[in-house]
Amino acid sequence: MADGYEVLIVLLTSSLKFFAAPLLAKSIGFTYLETIFLSTFGGILGVFVFFSLGSKLVLFFPNFFKPINKNKKVFTKKNKLYVLLIRKYGAIGLALFSPILISIPVGSFLAARFFKANSFRIKFFLCLSVLFWSVTLSTFLFLLQ
Repeated sequence: MADGYEVLIVLLTSSLKFFAAPLLAKSIGFTYLETIFLSTFGGILGVFVFFSLGSKLVLFFPNFFKPINKNKKVFTKKNKLYVLLIRKYGAIGLALFSPILISIPVGSFLAARFFKANSFRIKFFLCLSVLFWSVTLSTFLFLLQ
């Protein structure tokens, strides 16, 4: 096992930018199972932290800021992707694509914003998605040796 700071770096990378965590863990020298464990644990930790933070932000902003001109709608390509993803695939699609296409913080915030009523269910789907992608990416990386 590596030093504590290397474990911490992999955990933080996994919770912020999940796609890079298995590659970083493999390059540091972690084994296959350690890579899966660290990237999964960091991703799940990120889901819980950013989901609760997102829930608090959703409640905070409408109470303290006046809305900007409501007639002006700002849609970027990313915003359109998020809306399409949520409308077409719902909570399961958001959970599945969150670690890979969009980061865990953004996906958790969107889940807290749109699926707050089913918070246990969406957190469960997000955690399953993190586990799925962790195993998939780690297996792919270690098979390419």
